[in-house]
Amino acid sequence: MYLEEVRALPKKVVDNLDGDIKNLKIYLVQDYDLNILKRMVTFGVSIFGDLGMDEWGLVPQIRHGNVFLLKEENKKKVIGLAILMRDWEDIDKCYLFDYAIVEEFQGQGLGYHFLIGICKNLIEQGFKRMSLTVDIENQSAIHLYKNKLGFEIDELSKDEYGKGHHRYKMVLDLDKIR
Repeated sequence: MYLEEVRALPKKVVDNLDGDIKNLKIYLVQDYDLNILKRMVTFGVSIFGDLGMDEWGLVPQIRHGNVFLLKEENKKKVIGLAILMRDWEDIDKCYLFDYAIVEEFQGQGLGYHFLIGICKNLIEQGFKRMSLTVDIENQSAIHLYKNKLGFEIDELSKDEYGKGHHRYKMVLDLDKIR
């Protein structure tokens, strides 16, 4: 079954990033067309494998959550993807569900700047905190979240995604981002 095409991706630019890549922008996805949806799904699967979000999960996130893309203006390739949702128990907090930069662009500081741009937009939306979980073995992600952005480890969740898949639950007070 195919998804019916909806309106095109609006040109809502959340932030511009400086660097070697010309016209790199963060977009808040408020709607989609079939082509951009397929590129987002392909990106997620390339990063997360079978755990990547498919069309059935991504469409509700676009409609009811916050989905951000990092890409060059007027280019098709997705460089980064972030998916967030509001916390039902604490409406001032959002949860970073998926976050990734394509491997060939990692190590250039794009992940940091992408997340800073997202945080600034979340502040504009009225959020006060962001939470996430991260694999305790993913030292580069932990370094980014904790040492560069100021996330604090809230707790260790053992066997979060099955036996041996331990995660840190981390929280960031968005007031730290300015």
